[in-house]
Amino acid sequence: MTLVNAPLNAPMPQRPPPAQSLLVDVYRACEALPVVGGLFTRGKHEAQAILSLIVAAVVDELDLTAIVRDRLHAEAIETVIARIDLVALADEVITGVDLPAIIRGSTNSVTAEVMTDVRTQGERADDAVSGFVDRVLGRKQVSHDHRW
Repeated sequence: MTLVNAPLNAPMPQRPPPAQSLLVDVYRACEALPVVGGLFTRGKHEAQAILSLIVAAVVDELDLTAIVRDRLHAEAIETVIARIDLVALADEVITGVDLPAIIRGSTNSVTAEVMTDVRTQGERADDAVSGFVDRVLGRKQVSHDHRW
């Protein structure tokens, strides 16, 4: 009986499952085996690791800019770029950046450095004045060097 001559209420012939699905089912059944199942699982993980390395190496070698340039027409690229609202995009980026916190952090860093320099200069000036007064009064010179 062919499909053309089959009655309307006759069941449709079943298609065999795709080969890929069948292979996956067989592989999973092998993984469940008590003695050798672990070998299948370990082999799968090792194969995934190797494939990840291969894919990473291939992606590293690809020149995506050249691929896009070769595959897309300039008009298509210009059309996509023309549809982008650059002002809204810039506003979104600026909103996402905490600019006041960045300014505060950099200002605090600069302020701390300036304060350290001012303190160091103050200590040197104090040592110079102290040395001058000691000489004027004829006192014995005492080292005011606070460095260790």
